[in-house]
Amino acid sequence: MAGSLDRVRIAVVEDDPEYRESILLPVLSRSGFVVVGMGSALDLYRAMLAQPFDLVLLDIELPDDSGFSIASHLRSLSPSIGIVMLTGRRASADRRRGLDAGADAYLAKPVDMGELVATLRNLSKRIAAQPAGAGDAPGAAAPPAAQGGWRLNGQGWHVLAPGGGEMALTLAERQVMVLLARTPGVPVSREALIARLAGDVHDFDPHRLEMLVYRLRRKCRMQCGTELPIRAVRGVGYVLAW
Repeated sequence: MAGSLDRVRIAVVEDDPEYRESILLPVLSRSGFVVVGMGSALDLYRAMLAQPFDLVLLDIELPDDSGFSIASHLRSLSPSIGIVMLTGRRASADRRRGLDAGADAYLAKPVDMGELVATLRNLSKRIAAQPAGAGDAPGAAAPPAAQGGWRLNGQGWHVLAPGGGEMALTLAERQVMVLLARTPGVPVSREALIARLAGDVHDFDPHRLEMLVYRLRRKCRMQCGTELPIRAVRGVGYVLAW
């Protein structure tokens, strides 16, 4: 990830050419991003063979594949890539499905352009800041493995379950898991977890943290066949009981 916004590369995958070319690309380009527009999953995959992208702005209803499937595939290829879904599907079930598939953010059309730009900027800054975090640098020691066999890999992008299952993490999931794994058995406050996820704690909806933990548990059951041992501690926050 580049250290400055003018080097952050975004793939804009939107099959409405007028919306993509006349609105999204000009706004994002003026906001300092390097943007490449495309109208299908095939165009995205071809473009990724030729050049890397830091973020993907992804519609759901594309002519050749579902945005949910694309997000899941991208997350399996690169746990660190930023994925923002931008779609006309506003139902809560669709939002949960998108986040479960690996999206870092889910925005519904019509979207306020300022909100879209702010979301992409915040996500790009969080990704760029990861190598500077304690325990995040290449070659850093992994958090200690639990007696039950749970552990994070060396970079914290995957959870390894005792039975051999493995679960890739999104950026936000990784931030929470790394913080919890540093003090297993010791509760971590909601404020500390939110501070890890957002620059301004007061502007962060605490329900987003609850939803993130819910998604983590659900994804672990689906992908690893077992329950992720994150427990809520009333009045405090969460504890990783491994």
